[in-house]
Amino acid sequence: MTTQVPASVSALRRWPARHPRAADLLLVCTLIGFDVLVWADHSTDDGLLRPALIVAQVTPLIWRRTHPWVALALVCAFSLIQGVTAPPDDHTGGLFVAFAGYAVARHARPPTSAAAIPLVAATLLVPDLIRPWLGIPPSTDPGWSATTLLLLLAVCAGAWSLGFAHRRTHLYAVRLRAEQERSTRRAVAAERARIARDLHDLIAHHVSVIAMQARSTAETLPGDPGLAVIGSSADTALTEMRRMVGLLTDEHDGPQPSLAHLDALTAPARAAGCPVEITVPDHLDAPDAVQVTAYRIIQESLTNVLKHAGATTVDLTLRQAPGNLTVTVINGPPSRPRPPAPPGSGLGLIGMRERTALFEGTLSAGRTPEGGWRVEATLTWQQP
Repeated sequence: MTTQVPASVSALRRWPARHPRAADLLLVCTLIGFDVLVWADHSTDDGLLRPALIVAQVTPLIWRRTHPWVALALVCAFSLIQGVTAPPDDHTGGLFVAFAGYAVARHARPPTSAAAIPLVAATLLVPDLIRPWLGIPPSTDPGWSATTLLLLLAVCAGAWSLGFAHRRTHLYAVRLRAEQERSTRRAVAAERARIARDLHDLIAHHVSVIAMQARSTAETLPGDPGLAVIGSSADTALTEMRRMVGLLTDEHDGPQPSLAHLDALTAPARAAGCPVEITVPDHLDAPDAVQVTAYRIIQESLTNVLKHAGATTVDLTLRQAPGNLTVTVINGPPSRPRPPAPPGSGLGLIGMRERTALFEGTLSAGRTPEGGWRVEATLTWQQP
């Protein structure tokens, strides 16, 4: 017996991903409410200072996705103020600092995000060290033993590791979706090619025979106009069938791709964390067929970047001269050591070479001295 998840529960699970800013705002309001309840439980005479510090400390978490380092810095700063001014037995501010450290690991690029570990630890440790200098009573346990320090660092490292694991899982999911879409497109293209071959093998031969016999008979019986019509109709049918075969072997279902759509082409790579720098001439007048080929080479190169290097820098350059167009895609090294990518079909580089050969061009692909990868294709055509 299978249990179906109610639609309302599924929609609730998807809501944070579809509305990230609203979800962050709800999280901030929840944390503020929690800390206000804790503050109300203590009999303090600090007026509105504590509620103001609560709001100031938690509000930066709204921008934890887009500006994680700024959010962490603000949370740590206000947490230090709270740690110095709050009652000795009040440590709720550490929760927000740990969460901000998690956000840096989740949304900032490693390995620099690991700097959040000592920053969070110092934020939690410093208040107890400076309270006596300011004439403020220390915490109930002012001694910091080696075991306590190691435990504090372990907690901070654990928060960072959790965020880093979630970041890696998200990047792997993005890569997997891109690979699945790529495999689906290839499967559709392979099926179309199979259908095209079947059409050619089963029909083209017979239609050609009909046309040939009609012409031969028309030469023998020149007075019969119907034979000429049969031959002409057979030629027309053969031409239309070849056009349909060409349609079935085309990989693209939407509008004709061109180099005017490079921003849309590079958008998935940017969404996966790759800063893409595009350099194109002011005016591109390459033939449409050349632009389609260049577009497909760039598309395949970006797919390989996501598959083998992950979130890294990408430089895309187009150079045009009379009668030729050069496409160069260079990506930086992986931002961190990566596990071996799943084996591909090997059709990507082969396909790029075949496309380049159609225009009597050249293609080179290989590693750069910095540890990245470079693909350069030059396509040529006859000038009018």
